[in-house]
Amino acid sequence: MQLDPGRLAQSDSYENATAAANHKTPSRLVNDIIDHTGLEPEAKAFYTDNRLRSERFMQLEQDRREYVDQHPGKLVIFTCIDEKEQDTEKAFGLVPGVANVYPTAGNKIGEVNLVLCQEIQKRIDRAVQSDKVVLLLFITHESASHPEDDGCAAWEHDSREADKHAIYQVKAFNRDYVDRDCYGNVAKRHMVAIRLKSITDKETRIWFGSNGQVDPDEFLSRNGSMGDGPQLFSAIYQRFAECFPEDDPCFSGLGRDRRTALLRQMALMFKANLGYAREVAKGEIPRTESGHRGTRILVGRGWEMYDEVGRYFKVSDLTPDYKRECQISGKYVLKNALIRQIAEKDSGLVVPFHVNVPFDLMRCGDRCGSIRHAMNLARAIKKDWIKRLHRTETRERLYAELRQALEHDGIPHAFHPDFSAITPEVFNFYVSVSPRETRLLELVATGGDL
Repeated sequence: MQLDPGRLAQSDSYENATAAANHKTPSRLVNDIIDHTGLEPEAKAFYTDNRLRSERFMQLEQDRREYVDQHPGKLVIFTCIDEKEQDTEKAFGLVPGVANVYPTAGNKIGEVNLVLCQEIQKRIDRAVQSDKVVLLLFITHESASHPEDDGCAAWEHDSREADKHAIYQVKAFNRDYVDRDCYGNVAKRHMVAIRLKSITDKETRIWFGSNGQVDPDEFLSRNGSMGDGPQLFSAIYQRFAECFPEDDPCFSGLGRDRRTALLRQMALMFKANLGYAREVAKGEIPRTESGHRGTRILVGRGWEMYDEVGRYFKVSDLTPDYKRECQISGKYVLKNALIRQIAEKDSGLVVPFHVNVPFDLMRCGDRCGSIRHAMNLARAIKKDWIKRLHRTETRERLYAELRQALEHDGIPHAFHPDFSAITPEVFNFYVSVSPRETRLLELVATGGDL
């Protein structure tokens, strides 16, 4: 289905246009969509840019269908909210929207998370219906050049602890999502979970199997003279077959043909990442800067097209710790706003939160339920920041963290601004819903409407 964003923008309701395309009866369940002309310039530019991203998303629909048809694994990616990780899909050569991505701070998903379990089960059910298996990638990240202070902030840059957690979670995924026979042996596998590590200052992703790892740097040192043709892919596939042998527990319950097809899919992603890393090394793609440079926080879902490194933190509404994750990302966006204020004296202090959920989150056609969920998310985050700034203990802790972050970015203590200017009013909230077919944001509330 192709929808014209220009026509959608001119209609009384994007919902009505979408409903008309689906031959449904349009309905207005809550308030009208907010006119973007009344927004401040940067926010207005953000939503104007979204129209272009929406057009691009719709143009790629056929590419998404072809990818799903041609590969046995339906992709689920667990990664960090870190703004240095937002190009993960691009680095794997994936079409935006073909993978379900769940960002959590440090990939800390806890022991039992019923919401995420339900989401994973939903993906598995859909995969089974189409005779496929879920290929789950569990990614942690660190910096090769600055491992002590530019790794994962949620793990306090302790990559060993992050790795331990990832090893445990991947084993649990591979153990739990299977059918077993009466002897306890795996009879049918519904998920193949793989652990990866992202090296953020090189844009490379290392894959871990039972027989070692497939490291882009190590692979290029051995095979760097190869071109980009079949010979390179053959070498990659051979390395993956060695790293993930037939007796690898994550492939138990799969036939040989299915395992081979999954290895090919994984090898193609690795090959795409090699090309991406080479472009970064040549300077054709900007190298990821150290530190946190994000200026906006994107909460909820529907953000696949926002894949620029260093601009956006992404926080999923599917994790129970989303308020904590908004605190982490908000601190760094606030730090960057303070640096901008120091440099540009007249610059305002603004921390933008954009909250979006799918148009039919609750049930098909239920725009009202989606808006309620998005509004509740925004209100909970706003209330959490008010509480944090109101209490002396949490406020002083925030000030201390900001001082440390500013000094890490080279701002001496003498140039630190007056933190008392940080009030709840600096946190701007924009609430939207978006049709799944278009990812076009329908802005339904701003800060004063919460």
